[in-house]
Amino acid sequence: MKNNANKLYHYGSLIKTVRLTFILFFAFNLTIMANSFGQDKVSIDMKNANVSQILDEIEANTDYKFIYNVNVYDFETITSISVDNQSIKLVLDMIFNNQLDYEVIEKKIILKKKPIIPVSEEIVEEEIIQRVVTGSVVDSDGTALPGATILEVGTNNGTSTDFDGNFSIELENDDASLQISFIGFESQTVSVANTDNISVQLIAADSSLDEVVVTGYGTQLRRNITGSVATIDAEVIENRALTSAGAALSGTTAGVFVSQNSGEAGQDEISIRVRGQSTLNNSAPLIIIDGIEGDINLLNPNDIESISVLKDAASGAIYGSRAANGVVVVKTKRGGRNQDAVFAYEATFGTSEAVKLPDLNSDVVYNMNFKNLARTNFGGEPIYTAAQIAQAGSQTTWWKDPYADLIQKAPVNVHNLSVTGGSENVNYRVAIGALDQESIATGGNYFDRHNLRFNLDASPTDKIEIGTTLSLSRSVQEGTQQTFNSSTLQGPQALAAQFQNYLGPAYNADGNYAMVSTAEAGFNVGPGTGRNNNMGYADGAYYNIKQTVNNILLNAYVAYSPIENLTIKATGAIRSRSTGSSIFNKKVKNFFPDGSSYFAPDSDRNRSDENEEFFTETYFLTADYNIELGDGSLTALVGYSQEENTITDFRASRDGHLTDGVQVINAGLTLNQQAFGGETGFSVQSYFARVDYNYMGKYLVEANIRRDGSSRFKNDKWGVFPSFSAGWIMSEEDFLSSNDLIDFLKIRASWGELGNSNIPNFAFAKSLSLDEAYSFGGVIAPGVGQSSLGNENLSWEKTTSTNFGVNLVLNNGLGVDFDLFKKETTDILYNLPVNVLTGFTSQFSNAASMETKGWELALNYSKSFGDLKVQLGANISNAENIVTDLNPGIDGSDTDRIFIGNGGILGEGYRPGAFWGFISDGIFNDAAELAAAADHSLMGSQLGDVKFLDQNGDGVINLDDRTDIGVDVPEMTYGFNVFASYKNWDLGAIFQGIGKASFQGTFELFKPDAGGMTTANLWADNWTTTNTDATMPRVWAGQAASPSDLYPSDFFTWDRAYLRLKNLQIGYTFDNDLIPFDSLRLFFNGTNLWTSTDFPMIDPEMRTGVGASELYNPGGDATAAAGRAPYMFPQLKTLSFGVQAKF
Repeated sequence: MKNNANKLYHYGSLIKTVRLTFILFFAFNLTIMANSFGQDKVSIDMKNANVSQILDEIEANTDYKFIYNVNVYDFETITSISVDNQSIKLVLDMIFNNQLDYEVIEKKIILKKKPIIPVSEEIVEEEIIQRVVTGSVVDSDGTALPGATILEVGTNNGTSTDFDGNFSIELENDDASLQISFIGFESQTVSVANTDNISVQLIAADSSLDEVVVTGYGTQLRRNITGSVATIDAEVIENRALTSAGAALSGTTAGVFVSQNSGEAGQDEISIRVRGQSTLNNSAPLIIIDGIEGDINLLNPNDIESISVLKDAASGAIYGSRAANGVVVVKTKRGGRNQDAVFAYEATFGTSEAVKLPDLNSDVVYNMNFKNLARTNFGGEPIYTAAQIAQAGSQTTWWKDPYADLIQKAPVNVHNLSVTGGSENVNYRVAIGALDQESIATGGNYFDRHNLRFNLDASPTDKIEIGTTLSLSRSVQEGTQQTFNSSTLQGPQALAAQFQNYLGPAYNADGNYAMVSTAEAGFNVGPGTGRNNNMGYADGAYYNIKQTVNNILLNAYVAYSPIENLTIKATGAIRSRSTGSSIFNKKVKNFFPDGSSYFAPDSDRNRSDENEEFFTETYFLTADYNIELGDGSLTALVGYSQEENTITDFRASRDGHLTDGVQVINAGLTLNQQAFGGETGFSVQSYFARVDYNYMGKYLVEANIRRDGSSRFKNDKWGVFPSFSAGWIMSEEDFLSSNDLIDFLKIRASWGELGNSNIPNFAFAKSLSLDEAYSFGGVIAPGVGQSSLGNENLSWEKTTSTNFGVNLVLNNGLGVDFDLFKKETTDILYNLPVNVLTGFTSQFSNAASMETKGWELALNYSKSFGDLKVQLGANISNAENIVTDLNPGIDGSDTDRIFIGNGGILGEGYRPGAFWGFISDGIFNDAAELAAAADHSLMGSQLGDVKFLDQNGDGVINLDDRTDIGVDVPEMTYGFNVFASYKNWDLGAIFQGIGKASFQGTFELFKPDAGGMTTANLWADNWTTTNTDATMPRVWAGQAASPSDLYPSDFFTWDRAYLRLKNLQIGYTFDNDLIPFDSLRLFFNGTNLWTSTDFPMIDPEMRTGVGASELYNPGGDATAAAGRAPYMFPQLKTLSFGVQAKF
């Protein structure tokens, strides 16, 4: 006990020492500020003005703000003053005739009545003892608010809080109430009739116009921004239990659409689009994290302080060639100066399940009859006999419910711990996080991610600022499914739907995996088909897969201010990401009913390993200068940056392992071993500059220019990207300043050019393949051959962006942001098909142009109703794309359209990647309808098939009648959110939706009998001679076996418009006097709890169909090899409970 007491004593002494240091530091700074107040000069020449107008003029021409109670002086008094370069204190003494005292705290001047000193009386009959009330004032995080004003209501009696937020006031009335106010916070009135000590927590006022927004290489006040910028802060992010940071933007920001394309653990596959699609390349925005390009999905959401989205050229041009698709700027949390260490802990415990699974009919007899019908409809023979169907109807041992065995509810747990603090010259934050998520696919599929982030800033001298960030993350995914790229994963819902599962038992009498024969199944099963006993997946018997991703980011900066208002900053960063993947195919017997067997999933064991390394070095140097010029202020920035990227890849494999117990590569045979490897890289060099001018706080002008050089081009390495923008704060004009309706009104406009160099490295070069084979006299010899055409004339893809916007805030708290925009992209880099006579299939070229037009609207409203505080937000945007030119400037190219995978088209006058097919007009129900329709003979259409419209009116249905039948990318997106609090309770709800966007099925659900799948209930009402008024055409077997299937049409193109409750959180914060630490909050969180849609497939949010290939071909053409994998992993609904504590 003695030792513990000593420890407590030393700790208490340390706290007292630190507190005393802070007090001395604060007193020292007060002295400095007071001296500054006495020395700062101002010039004023005003005649017949009231005192409040003179104070406004002082505020407009200095950095000082006045705080006062209207009762301490008659501020409507008319006076005149003319001074030139006199101290502010002298000016105030002249105005108030020395009747007021002035207290200065951090550029805030508190005006107080001078105490009246009564004339001494010789006889004092009675001493009046006044009541004293003490207290403290803090913000919502418990941080002290020095300089807060304390006023006794109905009197001129007042005071202000000290450095620690404490105050003491002598009351004039025993039953008094105190009004507590502080700039930027909502005032509170507290009764002190029955208490002598109070603790007041002020809530930040909705002052978004004065919010500091992180932009390119700097920050700006929101009111002064002339570009189109949207932001979300830490509170919005923290009120969502996120496993992926990219999802934080969903439903919250106009013009920004976020879709989650998989529910696999660790494979959210977040897709972010800013103002639609403006290129035929990858349309993903540039991600900047603390000034360095990074991957937002590797970031711990709990580390984020704010996210800014730069949507137009004015805001993004400073990033030049990489900003054409928008820029997402992420700022992570950092510590504050003179802040005691604050520990924060958050834990979330939840359970996930599939939002929706395929709507299948699992009745075996129904399926067997259905598959027979699919064959006899087209003159084929039934595959199941009456005896087989009867046996199926009487079976009792067959596998009843594969879904129950292959899909589960899975736990997900998140833990975050951080410490934040700072001294006079140093601030820091250290945070660690852990995510533990299990897949809904049974068999042992897990994902774990651990994050460590250390942010440090220090001021060794008044002129030098240094800082560093160290970020480490490691994620490990282990599983028994076939691959971790869930866009091509034959997920558990697809495995469970394979019909062979329903035609026999899961295990034979010996407990081994049972498998029906091809004759019993009616389709190919077993070796080489991928159709095995799927209980092997549930048991984790077929595969062992592991993927480890290590990500390291280290950056450091030093900033030097040689003179006032000039800051020179140098930053260096290294980023390393390594991905190691391994897969071991086991050798497991599946037994047919006759006792014979085969090995699944492959005929032999094999092991393959792959390691990819991405290494990036980034350096930039900036000089930032600001100066007052007349009635305005000018800020200038110049900079240089350089980035070097190196990518290496190595793969190796062996087979012939003797046992499942030893799975390393060296345990395999060397006979069929393979090894592959490569290295590539690219570099970017840039010069940039920006100038801002703010005249009289209402006329705003900004110009940016950036010159980028890229190693991805040979003859045209350099591109120049300028932008210009201007804004007018109309509400500062005399004709609106006294308006009772409008608090703030700004109009703004911008124009600029942005670039894109998103093509493979060395696409300009004629590349050579070193593994070609040549025959010499019948003998095969290795050799070298040209593998690509190359194109030395490749140049920058350019996007010209024009934007007009309005920002309006009404005095009732309603905020309105509206933007109109237009983007014209030329010289689009695209891998264009070429004449086969060249010996190649394609060549990268500046091949196309396209145009994007749109608008976006955001509404925000906040209001307090006593203890109830409500914040509402809504946003909607529309962006329409069209290809305006194809093959411009390419010799010998006059084609205005090309067809891409899965029936899509890329052509002039069409939306990029549009589905290309026929417009349907129902189903041919009878012979009269078939005879009356346009000639379908070329289609081979019969009764029960889909009827097509004759688009060109020639009376014949042929390929010329095809047209644009939909696009996968939504043109209209919207969202809205509700945040509310009542006393200790809080609630947050975020909704996201899209307007019309098309889905064109290709396989498992819209084809009635393909791939041996169980039949979807979608096909229950199919056309037969006895059911001629059906909703679906006559069924067929396999693929392309019916005119309804062979020719794509809008009959099988569905609208995936939806509205979804993306997140709901309800929390309760305990009163501080009930807990032994600073704060405690408990919360319930739900994701994807509710969806409204008419979409009949698995999930409307998951991008599928033409144009979705960029999901599993990152960085590649968005439309090349378009189409989708046959199976997608279902989205997750997650329910969780959490705790947040600070101490």
